[in-house]
Amino acid sequence: MKFSHSLQFNAVPDWIDKYVAYDHLKKIIFQLEKERVDAVNQQERSKQDEGEQGESNITNLDENVFLTQLDLQLEKVFDFYTQKESELYSLLDELEASTNLMETDNDAIHYPNNNPMYTLETLDSTLNVNGNATNKDEKQPATAATAAAKRRPSLESRFSLHSTAPSHLQGMMDLRSQLINLYVTLSELESYIDLNKSAFQKILKKHDKVLDGDLRNQYLKKMVLDSRPFMPQTIQLLQQQIIRVEKLYANAFCQGDTNLAIRQMKSHLRDQVTYDRNTVWRDMISQERKKLDAHVKDPLPPKKYTLGPISLEASRLRQICFFLLSIVVFIVLLNVQIFEHRAENYCFALLIFAAIMWATEAVPLYATSLLIPFLIVLLSIMRNADGTPMDAKAASKAVFASMFSGTIMMLLGGFALAAALSKYGIAKAFATHVLSRAGTRPRWVLLAIMLVSAFLSMWISNVATPVLCFSLIDPILRTLPDHTRVGSCLILGIALASCIGGMTSPISSPQNIVTLQYMNPNPGWGIWFGVALPIAIICVFVCWGLLLLIYRPDRDVPHLNKIKPTTGKATWTQGYVMLITIITIALWCAESSIQYAVGDTGVIAAIPLFMFFGSGILNKDDLNAFLWSVVVLAQGGMALGNAVTSSGLLEDIALQIKDGIQNLPVIAILAVFAFLILVFSTFVSHTVAALIIVPIVQQVGQNLPVPHPNLLVMGAGLACSAGMGLPVSGYPNMSAVMLEDRYGKPYLTSKDFIITGIPTSIVCTLLIFTLGYGIMSAVGY
Repeated sequence: MKFSHSLQFNAVPDWIDKYVAYDHLKKIIFQLEKERVDAVNQQERSKQDEGEQGESNITNLDENVFLTQLDLQLEKVFDFYTQKESELYSLLDELEASTNLMETDNDAIHYPNNNPMYTLETLDSTLNVNGNATNKDEKQPATAATAAAKRRPSLESRFSLHSTAPSHLQGMMDLRSQLINLYVTLSELESYIDLNKSAFQKILKKHDKVLDGDLRNQYLKKMVLDSRPFMPQTIQLLQQQIIRVEKLYANAFCQGDTNLAIRQMKSHLRDQVTYDRNTVWRDMISQERKKLDAHVKDPLPPKKYTLGPISLEASRLRQICFFLLSIVVFIVLLNVQIFEHRAENYCFALLIFAAIMWATEAVPLYATSLLIPFLIVLLSIMRNADGTPMDAKAASKAVFASMFSGTIMMLLGGFALAAALSKYGIAKAFATHVLSRAGTRPRWVLLAIMLVSAFLSMWISNVATPVLCFSLIDPILRTLPDHTRVGSCLILGIALASCIGGMTSPISSPQNIVTLQYMNPNPGWGIWFGVALPIAIICVFVCWGLLLLIYRPDRDVPHLNKIKPTTGKATWTQGYVMLITIITIALWCAESSIQYAVGDTGVIAAIPLFMFFGSGILNKDDLNAFLWSVVVLAQGGMALGNAVTSSGLLEDIALQIKDGIQNLPVIAILAVFAFLILVFSTFVSHTVAALIIVPIVQQVGQNLPVPHPNLLVMGAGLACSAGMGLPVSGYPNMSAVMLEDRYGKPYLTSKDFIITGIPTSIVCTLLIFTLGYGIMSAVGY
């Protein structure tokens, strides 16, 4: 929870205006930050010299504005606390005096039936009727001290002897209520001091971080801690007054049992706090909703279609229509003889059914994957080596064996590395240190953030990388002038660089995992890096050049706010995470050399999984946060690929395609498949494109006169990451298109992706079947 929310949640509602105006001070800091950047840009535009005196004046002005507001908040807290302290301490003195007077007036009272507890019980039952009595457990003597205290009549019992006059009972109830209210208010006053002290500490820390100041230690020491509300002796005096109330209540109503008195009064304190927090929580939710809707038009109700008694939303109707279309096509293909063998016809029907379901997302992608094993076994698609159909038991074993392989294990190992690098701030620390050295010129900041995005996508996936990088550039976005396109340029650069980064390592995206499944022998990380990194680096620079040409960010804003590196020393935990990460990646790169010992890259993936979860670096919540939907999607695709191969369908399709392209050079065949996948992956998920097309490419390469399966498969897998021309082309684009500025206007539209994304996609595809082809041929593919 943000501190501003925590402050509201824990504040006394009636005093809410008397706390430090934390949000107001934070807005001042951000405004001063924006004014500094604007001043630098204004100086650049007017071509004036940036002398040291000018910079000093700007800084002093910032400090004076903020310090004035800070002093006002400190004075407000001081005045309120002094007033409440005087009121409450005077009230406590009056209650103590009246209690002593009551004890004096009742010293000569004789107890009826020699039972001082008689009227106490009567009063308790009376108070219970009025809703102020304690519960039964509190009436029972819990200790020997409490039992002995019964022999000493309390003020409550002595006051009520010989009389049940309403005035006497009302007087006791008033006294009890006043003591409880005083105890609650004094406790709230103690919390008031703590919350405001934290508010001053945090706002000063934010000031120093955002404005590069050194105000926190000086102001806290000289102003805040020397102010009466925050002095140690003041807090000690307040605690002494709370103890006085506890003793008064104990003597008056608990026969001197202080522990019982504290329990009773704290129960009232808890009730009050619970009531206040529930009220504040509802108000906070209401305010948050208003804030989120402040710059957005009232959402139109979803369009609905009525079919008799049934009313369906347009999106739901669309899903149902595509689902029914998939079923109809599936049934038709099951009854049409296209291939020679029944297993091939059934497998083709299943392939088309899955392709339509995945492409239209009639149901979630992973749900379709979960259905595939059932249909494979039910339709008897799997065949033995001699061509005879597998029985259901053998087929189910083969299907489930194909759904968990070394590549799935490597995907889980990649998730573990990504989770650890993100959780302990290693990825963020690296990114901020690089960006802090990029300067303030928009062109270099753009290049730096794109390179950082592409690099981080290698290790923490191109799903999580954009979210992290968008948060890193927030200090830049909030200080940009209104109606500038620099923010759109930066966000689009992050999205496209993350898409490009999806091809850079075997664990950077799910489509790479699918690609590795169809490469034999496994290329290892070394070969993958050798092919993918040159293509990715050139693509990033080409994309950077296009963004500079289209958006011209240096013209709009000559200087951007500088991103500050994260502070703090590296911890042993971070060192441990880095050590395990480096060891794992080194073993993956050397897999081909140590294959005799480990057998598969999936075995190496067990190292980070055990070392992180076994040591407590990652926990159950981190495991639950893995992208299990992606895992299930990949498993379904692998099961389908295995079925297509086993049925003989894949070989038939590959032979028919081979007849049309076998006379073409291998580079031309790669170009055909690369552009085919580019079109497909632009409109649907990159992973789905890999699941459907890569198995076909593998068989085509296997059946060429001179087989080149690994070359075509790897080229096709890299081409899956090249589709980035639409907002729906990959996770990074979908994350970027949802971002809005402070006025509620989206930074990006489909036009932005088309103008920059499509040329970048084409260049990337050209590099795959030219530069990539040359490198893969050089390594023997």
